[in-house]
Amino acid sequence: MRSAYRDELRIKKRKKAALTALVALFIIVAACVGLGYLLFFTGLLDVRTVDISGTEIVSSADLKTAAEEWLSGGFLGITRNRNLLFISAEKLVSELTAKFPKIDSVEIGKEFPHNLKVTIIERQSAGIWCFVASGEPFGSARGRCFYFDKNGVAYAEAIPSSGFLILNVADYRGQAVALGSRVSSEEWTENIIMARELLPKIGINIAEISIPSDSFDEFDAKTAGGWKILFSNSTDIAKQIASLGILFRDKLPAASRAGLQYIDLRIQDRIYYK
Repeated sequence: MRSAYRDELRIKKRKKAALTALVALFIIVAACVGLGYLLFFTGLLDVRTVDISGTEIVSSADLKTAAEEWLSGGFLGITRNRNLLFISAEKLVSELTAKFPKIDSVEIGKEFPHNLKVTIIERQSAGIWCFVASGEPFGSARGRCFYFDKNGVAYAEAIPSSGFLILNVADYRGQAVALGSRVSSEEWTENIIMARELLPKIGINIAEISIPSDSFDEFDAKTAGGWKILFSNSTDIAKQIASLGILFRDKLPAASRAGLQYIDLRIQDRIYYK
């Protein structure tokens, strides 16, 4: 009799535990469903405002429109989720940098509950790079010119310039580039920018840098005095310019350069001039 009572009590406890577990499971499922509904269907964390900052040249209005269009877009008729928790900052950055070549970098910030903050860093000009047909003078209407940044990226159309305030490159190799791509390889742009930055330190102002049509690794710098400096990418440009500074100081001061035609730095640790 006592054994039967114990068995009955044990069964009741098991039923009660099972019921408690079932109720707890129901509550958890209901909470998850409710949370999911709040996040996905009520717009509780949807982006409602897009703030753009850091622009000077690029239109903030155009950037905001592009960001809004991306947020409202989708794939195969399925609208992209505007929820702050699930927006892909990486994809939005790719979208904006592809549409606006003048942008160097983009930082996406999420300010809950409804704001998306887009901070822009624009490209800074390192100079103007013109692609000129062989035989045509620099600035020819047949040439196409671009502003390029320190990384060699063409980010805006330009017109040929003159003078010493901005780096001007005339490329006669017959290449063609599009906005957002590099004007030349990293080696070329780094060495040309370096030459432009270091030569004034030894008293030489550069009016133009040109790349001959048959050039493999050579470029010329036309000085304010009218004579040229011949460079090669196969040399250490900084070291060659430092050696040139010593030559100017010890053997070839400014007063002695009136009849100078060129200085040749194309062979490492050697300087030739005429």
